[in-house]
Amino acid sequence: MALREILDKNEWEKLHGARTIASGHFLQSWAWGEFQRSVGRKVLRFADENCVAQIVELPLPFGKKYWFCPKGPMTDNGQCPPEADQPRVETMDNSFLKELVKKAKERGVAFLRIEPQYISGFKSGPAGPDLKQTKNIDPSCTAIVDLNETEDALLAAMHPKTRYNIRVAEKHRVTVREQSAGNGDAFGGIWDLFEETAKRDGFRTHERAYYEKQILMPETRLFRAEYEGRILAAAIVFFDGDTATYLHGASSSGSRNVMAPYALHWEIMKYAKARGCARYDLWGISDDPKSGWAGITRFKRGWGGADLCAPGTYDLPVNDLWYSVYRLARRLRS
Repeated sequence: MALREILDKNEWEKLHGARTIASGHFLQSWAWGEFQRSVGRKVLRFADENCVAQIVELPLPFGKKYWFCPKGPMTDNGQCPPEADQPRVETMDNSFLKELVKKAKERGVAFLRIEPQYISGFKSGPAGPDLKQTKNIDPSCTAIVDLNETEDALLAAMHPKTRYNIRVAEKHRVTVREQSAGNGDAFGGIWDLFEETAKRDGFRTHERAYYEKQILMPETRLFRAEYEGRILAAAIVFFDGDTATYLHGASSSGSRNVMAPYALHWEIMKYAKARGCARYDLWGISDDPKSGWAGITRFKRGWGGADLCAPGTYDLPVNDLWYSVYRLARRLRS
């Protein structure tokens, strides 16, 4: 089957559902694509007999654009490319990318950005794509908790300090509840918490409307942890198949002694387990001392999950001239 654009929701969901990856599967879902449309981005979906790729079109200066395929392309046995010991599929993967590049070139795209699960399966040079590693967009490494275990087993696998902090939160009667997105200004009190967290920890948030649209999706849930009537922690979680993914979170600098974030994530894990999820993806860890993620990485690893890493983010130039201009502009800004 030649590469073709998929426009039908049911067909895409069937193709997407037949392919599994350990982390980030939701980024190739129809629902996530429609969310991207809701925030003003163009979304395209392509497939052949083995691979699928949901593309988000993003702008560049001078009226140019590039295509971003988050956590993909995906293939029947995971992602394109699969492990290097499958040469038949390796050749197919190069063919898929070559056809995708043709589509991109027809539509004036400067480069294609992908997040493959495996990089060793690609051939470079004349026989295959010339991939160039770039700064990660989505997390390349994460920690995933196996929710198939009993609650007692989950607690036993945690770092002792994490178990202790859960008990501290219980002692202080921190309450966790799901906040209905359809109940007026659902993000009102929580947006202040996001701004506080961003300022304290030195990272940038999306616009408020981005989160407000995200929590309206049927696949997402907004959780909040409260103590004495105040919201101390919050999380947005995306449910896709048997995986719950912790997308965004925030916490207050006040009353840190009651350990509200620990109550929050323990209750989310129990909620996800009750609805049949097999995994809780904490979505992003880093051992890079320059990343500023040391604290959040310790927190996430404390839940007893397994580390999982993918190669990262790669660019495939479509228009060599404009890709060179783009790279030069990035170097000048850094």
